[in-house]
Amino acid sequence: MRNLALALAAIVLLALAPFGLGGYEVNVLMIILFYVILAVGLDLVSGYCGQFSFAQGAFYGIGAYTTAIMSRDLGTSFWVNLPAGIAVAGLFGLILGVPALRLKGHFLAIVTIAFQTIVYLTISQWTSFTGGQTGLAVPPVGPVSLFGVTLFEIGSLRSYYWLTLGVAVVALAIAWRFLKSRLGREWIAIRDDETLAAAVGLDTTRGKLTAFVASAALAGAAGVVTAHALRGVTPDDFTIWISATVVAMMVVGGKGTFIGPILGAVLLTAMPEFLGRFAEYKMFIFGVLLVVTVTLLPEGIVGRIRRLREG
Repeated sequence: MRNLALALAAIVLLALAPFGLGGYEVNVLMIILFYVILAVGLDLVSGYCGQFSFAQGAFYGIGAYTTAIMSRDLGTSFWVNLPAGIAVAGLFGLILGVPALRLKGHFLAIVTIAFQTIVYLTISQWTSFTGGQTGLAVPPVGPVSLFGVTLFEIGSLRSYYWLTLGVAVVALAIAWRFLKSRLGREWIAIRDDETLAAAVGLDTTRGKLTAFVASAALAGAAGVVTAHALRGVTPDDFTIWISATVVAMMVVGGKGTFIGPILGAVLLTAMPEFLGRFAEYKMFIFGVLLVVTVTLLPEGIVGRIRRLREG
């Protein structure tokens, strides 16, 4: 009950934040929410199920390009594109999850890196379909109507922030529900000892596949919202560096914890805003921070705090 009260208080605070902040700060908050969805999604498959994935940026791009292509070719709205982007990204997560049935550790990491590279090359080189390096324009979400009556318009930065916040809240609620279900307990069992999990009758094949699908689906949702909020997509928005950043967020915050990836997303997204003229060295600083965290805080910030409290 206490956790629910804190979560509701945080949602209310975030919902009211745009009224006291400028456009730049609201934009930073919206980017943080994008990364929160990506990091929590990655934590499902890597932190809880123990299957390393370096392809979150690819699923992010698949969701974004799904909505861009559907808007261009079918003229569909955001409300149609959102479930479609989630479904398409989840399908590719299922496809990627198949090698996870036989591969582990660095072998699986190599496969996910290859998948990320294939997706990037496809969206950057298939010019006739994806627009190539030029990218694609995405229409605004526009008015939200009910029975022909316009309820409100989504077009301003503030309204896109609230839309992103709504999607993030739903995504986090779904992730939390997964983790508290039997499926979430299966993921943890597979992570801790896959052989033992199989020996006691758990379907490890289903467990790993569902983890990949859930992780990819959340990334696809983030991609759809990002595409509409930015009014366009380009391949450089979905490079392997996005995947690396999301991995760093999960590890620094604490993988295998629900709050850890959220904290990591906040810290590593806000950090460049305080680096000033050193912001161009962001990836180098991320790398150093990741090495330090893995060496000194292998359980991440939240994991270390939890251990200190329990000790």
